Amino acid sequence: MEKTRIERAIDIINYAIDNNISVSVASVKNGFANTYVKNAKRIVKDKYENGSITKQEHDRFFNVYNKYKGNKSTDNNNDMKVNNKKVVNGENISYQESGDEATVEYKGDSKSFGKAISGDGNSTDDTDEDTGHGSNYRSDHITSLDQLLKRCNVDLDLWGVKDYIVNKWDVTSWKRGYPETIENFQVKAKLEKIKEEFDARNMAEIFRELVEDYKPPKLDKYNTNWRSNNDLDIRSIVDEENNLLEINIFDLHLGKLGWKGETGENFDVKIASDRFLKAIELLLIRAQGFNISKILFPIGNDFFNSDNLHNTTTNGTPQDEDLRWQKTFKLGTQLIVDGINLLKQTGVDVDVIMIPGNHDFQRNFYLGTFLEGFFDKDEQVKINNEATPRKYYHFGEVLLGFTHGKYEKEASLPLLMAGEEKKLWGNTTFHEWHLGHIHRKRQIKYSVLDKNKILDEELGVTIRYMSSLTGAEEWHHKKGFVNQIKAADGFIWNDKTGLIGHLNANFVN
Repeated sequence: MEKTRIERAIDIINYAIDNNISVSVASVKNGFANTYVKNAKRIVKDKYENGSITKQEHDRFFNVYNKYKGNKSTDNNNDMKVNNKKVVNGENISYQESGDEATVEYKGDSKSFGKAISGDGNSTDDTDEDTGHGSNYRSDHITSLDQLLKRCNVDLDLWGVKDYIVNKWDVTSWKRGYPETIENFQVKAKLEKIKEEFDARNMAEIFRELVEDYKPPKLDKYNTNWRSNNDLDIRSIVDEENNLLEINIFDLHLGKLGWKGETGENFDVKIASDRFLKAIELLLIRAQGFNISKILFPIGNDFFNSDNLHNTTTNGTPQDEDLRWQKTFKLGTQLIVDGINLLKQTGVDVDVIMIPGNHDFQRNFYLGTFLEGFFDKDEQVKINNEATPRKYYHFGEVLLGFTHGKYEKEASLPLLMAGEEKKLWGNTTFHEWHLGHIHRKRQIKYSVLDKNKILDEELGVTIRYMSSLTGAEEWHHKKGFVNQIKAADGFIWNDKTGLIGHLNANFVN
């Protein structure tokens, strides 16, 4: 049994304790089957008995599990709760929520017919001004879907009705000496969360907390001394240049979990975050010899490892995740803001381009929306969060194209650039595409004339695949996608002469 499964099960149990719910509901809320903890418990026992895991690992799991079992609040079936304070005498209402779905039901209770029950459970007189015909049912007791949703305070901006039923039956009483018939109803509805509204509310809460708590980092950690070599004779030459620094940190896959015992290397959010910030500072150090007038910072290209609360990619492929999705998203958002603030401390303008990946297409847009708001009044920072997955950037004689590299055919990229940016294509000399996805460096040159791959430095289009800082998880290791150099790339573009520098921030061991 992988250690990652034990850790996930422990996280789910703690989540159940913290939120006063059962482990089955907690499992679903964290994107797993409702039997995840039950199965983990059985496997921990089996593996401990055959010596596959240590006593420490066995005890660690059961210490948390026994704490959950001993928690009185989780023994009270708190998964079932009425979501309102309007339940009245004779109304039998239940509300059950599990992950993205919920069930709300009203059922008339014929057994309590004629027994008006007060709020403290004591009997009262048979007649009541709020009830009809001397029964315990209000004259406005629930008979329709709309009444049920209103009585239970269902937020229709957050929940949609998946399906519902309305049943009716009659009960006759001779309590008053004559037949008295009461109409009873059962109204039941299955609800599902409206994904866009649910996601928006969760993101809004994460963003609110980040803005309230945020403190920017300092760039002086490595004593960068940006543009301070004024004693060099060469300074008079480079000061006349107009250069763009492009910093590419592609395919970070923040949230990915890799265990050394399984893949040969550890990887988690802490390792990813440390590499990300250190790469920025290293590239800034190595760019000191150039007169930089602007910084370009493409963001995305699978910056996040998964795209939703179920810990899957955009297309639904399950991922091994280090943290719950809310924590990963909040940490990643702050990490990007930290990176931009480090770049700002150079004193030059920072242009940010959002590039969605196949792992985080949706979250990339949410991240860009937050950055637009966070830096809205910051004249030093510009955010390009347009919906198109392909984006272009123009600097003097240079035209750069950005896309993740998963969807377009490689050979079609030169013509896409020429067709989608006709005017800029004709007014520039140097054309490059920068892609990620394959987690390693690769460079291809396309001729304008025959569009075949060639080695000559003809004017055409260069397609570069960028390095990645990510580690390997179980799937990549199993497939043999290992041994890539962990690196980030930096490029120095001169507005007249094109590429004049390629910088690397390599991470070994």
